[in-house]
Amino acid sequence: MHKLDNKDLLHRILAISRAIAGQLDCQSVLREIAGEVNKLFHFDHMDVAIMLADGVNSISYEVGLQTQWGELVTGARPIMLSPIRTLLQGEVPYLLTGDALADDRFHFDGAFDGPIFAAKLRSRVHVPLYVNGSLSGALNISSHLKHAYTEYDVEVAQCIADLLAPYFYALSQTEQAKKAALGESHARNSEKMLRLGALQLTQGMEQERKRLGMDLHDQTLADLTRLLRHVAVLRRADNALEAPFLSIEKELDTCINELRNIIEDTKPGVLELFGFAQGVEAQLERCVAGVKPDISIAVIDHSNDYLDQIDTSQRTTIYRIVQEAINNAVKHSAPTSVQVEISKATSSLRIAIIDNGEGLNIDPHNNVGGLDNMKVRAALVSSTLSFNKNPENSGTKVVLDIPYKAFNNLPASIK
Repeated sequence: MHKLDNKDLLHRILAISRAIAGQLDCQSVLREIAGEVNKLFHFDHMDVAIMLADGVNSISYEVGLQTQWGELVTGARPIMLSPIRTLLQGEVPYLLTGDALADDRFHFDGAFDGPIFAAKLRSRVHVPLYVNGSLSGALNISSHLKHAYTEYDVEVAQCIADLLAPYFYALSQTEQAKKAALGESHARNSEKMLRLGALQLTQGMEQERKRLGMDLHDQTLADLTRLLRHVAVLRRADNALEAPFLSIEKELDTCINELRNIIEDTKPGVLELFGFAQGVEAQLERCVAGVKPDISIAVIDHSNDYLDQIDTSQRTTIYRIVQEAINNAVKHSAPTSVQVEISKATSSLRIAIIDNGEGLNIDPHNNVGGLDNMKVRAALVSSTLSFNKNPENSGTKVVLDIPYKAFNNLPASIK
């Protein structure tokens, strides 16, 4: 490029500044200034490399010839693999070459230098972009011709880069923020859809449990009861067979009682008829019945029956978590007391299942008492589940915290 006087150079730089006006993304800025830059020096390819906030990767926007560098706008490339890494790392003030194809500064093991050869980019000028004294990227201008640029072109390119740097920095930060927000939004939507799908699946499973419970009650339980009566008749008819028939009777009676418990678990009738707290109390009573030494139980509800006002499927999921925690306490902790407390905090509902037993051995590699199932169910209602030892190192405290925003139907008292 022939040397311009300061007035002409200022006129050209101002034309570039006017071309930027109104552009809302980096690619549009580069496209709009291309014609004005080409009036200063002819180029076949121009691109801007923008360093990302991590200081490790960069993305490129290009105009003119289309290369693989421009294809990476949706992704990022390590600065260490850039042919101009010495410039992007601040090791040199600029790069100027008459034939990049043969210049070893652009070629090294792992270098992403394919576009230089593919597009035959021989003469190249590379100047840094600075914002508030910090290196933020580089302006890169290339020509098919050998030795097309001089030191004067480097000076002019640096003037253009100084003008463009704050625009590109602001726009790239906005674009990255939009991408991050979009990614976060997609993640939230995906999580929400998964949770809703899982809740629908849980609701379907609960319906199937109820159907199975009715089938077991109407058919299997009735068949076993008839069989028990038939064995009793046979026992009374033949004294010689009384002992073996009596043994069979007892086993059948045990099976019938266990089946009744299974049927009761498949349909939390008390929960639906009398509410959450009563359902939990009924579960406690069933669990401790016949256990020696006796276990005292209590359900303390400070929430004003909050859980009776929420979505049925969510209430059932929460009930199953509490049910499993109660079963674990009675079966594995040998307590003399089990207490369930329901309370309201500022942003969440808390349910605590507290016992004074030996404590559970919470081993992440050993699923004690269906702990994994409890965690899965807690995730379905966007809750946190924690297992802690009681003060004085006695027993276990299982705490379920459910954010109010996780409930599909918020009670009027919270809205």
